[in-house]
Amino acid sequence: MPSWLSGGISSDNRPKPVKDVIKYMYPKSTTDRVDDHRTRFSTLLLEHGEKALQDWAVLAYSSPWEVAGSVDSSCPQKSDKIQWAQSKQSSSKGGSSSTSRASRLTSPSKKPHRPLDKDQFPSMRMTKIEGRLHLCSRSLVFEPTENSRGIVRCPFHRMEGSPVEYPADAPGFEGMCVELFSRRHFVMKANNVVGPFEHVSLPTRFRFSFLHSPPSAFCDLCDRLFNLAMATKGHTTTPELDAMIKPMLDRPFHPDNFVDVREQPLTTHLPCQILTPLQTHVGTLVLTSERIYFQPAAGVLEDDDSSTTTRAIRWMQRDVAATARRYNGLRDSALEIYWKEGSSFLGGSSSSNSSSVSSNTSTLLAFQGRHDREQVLRLLPSLAPCVTDREFVLQVAKEWHQGNLSNYDYLLALNSAAGRSFHDLSRYPVFPWVIADYESSKLNLDDEKTYRDLTKPVGALNEERLKYFQTRLEGMKDMGETFLYGTHYSAPGYVLYYLVRSMPEHMLCLQNGKFDSPDRMFHSIQNCYKCVLSNHADVKELIPEFYSAGQDFDFLINARGLSLGATQNGDRVDDVKLPPWARSGRDFIKKNRKALESPICTKMLPRWIDLIFGSKSRGDAALEAANLFHQMAYLGPRDLADMQTEQERYTAELQATEFGIVPDQLFVADHPTRDVAFEEGIVSEAVGRASSKEEPGREAWELLDSPIAVIPQSKIEVKNTLPEPTPFNAKVKSEKVSQAKAASSTTSSSFLSQSMHTATVVQKLPLRGTGEGIETELLPSGSFGEMNKSKAPTETVARTPSPKVEELTNSSTKSAEWDMKVVERQRIHSDAVSGCVLWLPDGSAEKSLLVTTSLDGGLSVHKVTLGESSALEQDKGGFSSTFAKFSYSTIMSRGPLAPTQSKLTEYRTHSSRDPLASLVLASDGSDGHVAFAGGHDDVVLAYGISSACAVASIYSHRDAVTGLDLITRTPFDSESVLWPEKATHIMVSGSWDATVKVWSATVAAGETVTIQREPLAELFDADSGIVCTSSISVPTGGIVIAAGCADGSFCVWEVHSDGVQVVLHNEAAKRGSGPCSVVQWIAEGGNLHLFAAFSTGKVASYTLMDGKLHRVGAVSVGVAILSMKYSNGVLLVGCSDGGLRLIPVRPGSSFGKKPTLWAAVNHKGSPGISCISVTYTADGTRKICCTGGEDGSILVFELTRAS
Repeated sequence: MPSWLSGGISSDNRPKPVKDVIKYMYPKSTTDRVDDHRTRFSTLLLEHGEKALQDWAVLAYSSPWEVAGSVDSSCPQKSDKIQWAQSKQSSSKGGSSSTSRASRLTSPSKKPHRPLDKDQFPSMRMTKIEGRLHLCSRSLVFEPTENSRGIVRCPFHRMEGSPVEYPADAPGFEGMCVELFSRRHFVMKANNVVGPFEHVSLPTRFRFSFLHSPPSAFCDLCDRLFNLAMATKGHTTTPELDAMIKPMLDRPFHPDNFVDVREQPLTTHLPCQILTPLQTHVGTLVLTSERIYFQPAAGVLEDDDSSTTTRAIRWMQRDVAATARRYNGLRDSALEIYWKEGSSFLGGSSSSNSSSVSSNTSTLLAFQGRHDREQVLRLLPSLAPCVTDREFVLQVAKEWHQGNLSNYDYLLALNSAAGRSFHDLSRYPVFPWVIADYESSKLNLDDEKTYRDLTKPVGALNEERLKYFQTRLEGMKDMGETFLYGTHYSAPGYVLYYLVRSMPEHMLCLQNGKFDSPDRMFHSIQNCYKCVLSNHADVKELIPEFYSAGQDFDFLINARGLSLGATQNGDRVDDVKLPPWARSGRDFIKKNRKALESPICTKMLPRWIDLIFGSKSRGDAALEAANLFHQMAYLGPRDLADMQTEQERYTAELQATEFGIVPDQLFVADHPTRDVAFEEGIVSEAVGRASSKEEPGREAWELLDSPIAVIPQSKIEVKNTLPEPTPFNAKVKSEKVSQAKAASSTTSSSFLSQSMHTATVVQKLPLRGTGEGIETELLPSGSFGEMNKSKAPTETVARTPSPKVEELTNSSTKSAEWDMKVVERQRIHSDAVSGCVLWLPDGSAEKSLLVTTSLDGGLSVHKVTLGESSALEQDKGGFSSTFAKFSYSTIMSRGPLAPTQSKLTEYRTHSSRDPLASLVLASDGSDGHVAFAGGHDDVVLAYGISSACAVASIYSHRDAVTGLDLITRTPFDSESVLWPEKATHIMVSGSWDATVKVWSATVAAGETVTIQREPLAELFDADSGIVCTSSISVPTGGIVIAAGCADGSFCVWEVHSDGVQVVLHNEAAKRGSGPCSVVQWIAEGGNLHLFAAFSTGKVASYTLMDGKLHRVGAVSVGVAILSMKYSNGVLLVGCSDGGLRLIPVRPGSSFGKKPTLWAAVNHKGSPGISCISVTYTADGTRKICCTGGEDGSILVFELTRAS
């Protein structure tokens, strides 16, 4: 049984009982749910679904727009009765630009208006009123600083043209001034009183003087939004509008939000929304090893002190108590996180209402896709239960069946498991009407007549009304529609019907600024129950607040003194009228709860569960049980995916969320009562939505580019691989190439053969300043392995069509083709492992060395004892063309070795004050080895393993050294600028300072190291901080270098043998692409290929030909990539979710085959794989791998093809 099945996490990290976990789901006081803004502005003041984009500090002026006569010009005339605007002069002197913009204004109606009372509409007589101007997707909102003045909202479709900017020298205007004309505006929250919005239907002229920044950008945005509003006839949300405002809200995560520079980001910048009832807060989410950050997109552009647009809300990961998969509309892409009691958030923009989005005991996050949601879920604490998982549902069902859970707790747990949340009014938790007696003066809970029949839905409680529904159903069959009820039992309108007194702003938002008619408002419990029994359009159930004893009962009393009107009978709508048997609101809830927990209700409750969450909630069984609703209530993610156009999907989501949505089905058979045996098979296997409903059977893998057919290697001429450099020693170079050609016929074609290399490099970077977690691994570097000089190619690259999906190899039903044997797993560092190198001296597997570096500043050397493995067979073909995934939990399930069987023996340790971010290992030509480590102290340290001390160091950069690579000199590398006489290695280093440097190094016997103090070359063409580097030698005597950058760009250089530098390629960053986390060169078939991996989960391949880098293909694994290693036709990719993925690579470095994804036992909680090392035994029969984790652990294992 998973450890979390017993509950959440206590203070001593022990699981809590299930009932304690359910307490996190209790409804929060509705009073506390009201947004406690630092400002009065809220998106609840806008149209439902409208978004706030930006706001500015302004001074506001307004005046009635009164016209004395006909107007020939489109601009206001001097004859207008206006004191402050001389627009005719400004338009004549302001230049053609202002005239052009103003010419779009049209005259208002010529009908004269009656004289206005100056105090009747203060919003029409503003003079130099300080406040903030909010640009929203469908309107402009002015929020005065003085609370006595109402907030003014001007819809775009009520304006006479978009706002106009006037020149700074226009008479009668201050500088940075904007003017607009509105036929109607709304005034809200004057004196900070919540009530119906005031409609001012008189033409008004508004002028706003911007205090800090020119309004040009504001006017351009308004112009676009105004035109769209007019084209869409004022609709609040459309796909076109969403597409327009998306770039405005797409802002990268600001590095200043990180609390600690050493924090390890585990995700890329994930576009995300925090959802609260009727509100959406757009922003960016970043998960680190310690915290969760949310940076709101909307805010202010400027402030007197500092910008507030990038202030992020942050939570501690240790405060996560539980999680739940949720829906965003009809999309299965949201996640709710429950927080421990006493948890608090920090941060947030002072100018927005973002401080309110996290004041609850849980937070609902909506992501762009399901993969983002699952990635975050896997990276959250593993002991925090996911309350929508099938195992949790089984556990709570058993606990209730055994009498250990109350009915109230059980219904809350089932609602949560079925996708219901207090943050989503369209999927609000639903509870039954239990009591049927609201007339007696005394409630008798021992009488069965007191209770409603829970075996029937509300719509079937009245037999006469049910017959009407059934007759209507028969009449609609010819129309192709089959449903009993045209309304649902739970919808946003019904929820706010009950909660209008505690959430009045939400009701005003839903009702377009008005409360409902007093006769239709929630006024009396007795009348409400009579209505659900008799009204043909009312079959609503109750909400949890009716049974939440111990919670506030503010939804029953008018504590705010709201003006809700009076009924036709003259009754003033105030507090809810309670049944005679209830002395107070608290007593009413207490007795409701007692009825819910009574034996009579407990006996009937399983039948109601069948109707809402079980076997009678859908299909023919629902029809037989008189429980069938309109088909709109049953729409889900799969239906959405089947729709052809975005407009169809948008319309379906809008209708379904307003109508009401049936909860997920949790049980496939009748729910047992407590006196009947419980069987686990009644819980649906689909509970938890662990697999995608939108794309059934599809894994998180996507072929992004068509495969490229590269010409056969026999047609490739080596001299065309790169431009001819300036000759340094033509004679020597010619001899070297000839010798290399001869050697190629006898050299193994495997570029990564251990015998051909004396340098291995692995690096890791915790990226500072981008929000992405970057831990990267670099290839073993060496000389160019094979040269094949023949005729020049007649064609270099030819694209071929992408194979159809059905043509791709689908081995998802086959058994895995690889066997794994765990050698050792051990936590050897206190922070993430930044580099690991597994070394087999002299090809012997008996005593191997494992060298690691970590962000804890430690460099560790262990001896690894590897015994013979008879189960491993020789694998001549390398890795198979499969795509596999391992997680630490999967590996551990195969049986980790006991401590007494440990194969690791600590040999050497070295500590630095600053984190070590990169590692490379070199041999001294005898029995010694030197580890080169780059640190955050800007130094490259050379550590002699046998010497057990630092043997050299160099201050190499002005910031952290984040990438290291070594190229070992071969017998063919003659003396040149790049290869001084005694040099044995070329060292390439990259840094956060956005530079790459090339150094000459000598590693001699006895672990003697010399590094030249001046670099051979300095490369300054990177667009941002360097994340990773990779280099390789070329037959012309030079080297090529690739460097990945923090902004997602990467750059490729050639450094010729004479030191001349050439930029071969500069891949520009794409917005939101995340860092380029790993780059790796390989040589194959006489060609040079480059692989680049990104924290977005994408891997791209390139071929270097004729001095240019040609893109070959790309593939996405759907999870942030932290490390990568190429080996014999396969890329081993380490990801942030702890999975090791094997991506097959075809000749020419293209991708094409559909991969196999090995199902992991449990990804959740697996540490991200921050580095990878692969080596082989001397006979090539055993592949030894080592991975380093973000938790400071390493895993050593063997891979072989399954027999």
